[in-house]
Amino acid sequence: MLNSIREIRRRDDEGIYTLTLEIPEKEFFLVYNDVDKQSANDLLKQYLIFRQDDARLDTVDIKHDKNNHIINVVSELNYLGNDHTDYP
Repeated sequence: MLNSIREIRRRDDEGIYTLTLEIPEKEFFLVYNDVDKQSANDLLKQYLIFRQDDARLDTVDIKHDKNNHIINVVSELNYLGNDHTDYP
């Protein structure tokens, strides 16, 4: 599933990135049962580990676009002041 994710990043003037992940719903539901914050947090952590990215997650939102068969996960990422971030 991690190879099927489309990633979009935007950086604001304060150094905060907004990360949007677009996942085909078919791939998402092979791993997760529900479109909820717990699934979104787990997916983001797995994705950041996969990408060897040590960002810190801030706000997390998840939406199911049933018309386009896409799951959208949006989070703010913070890199400022990070020494290293380990995810359990």
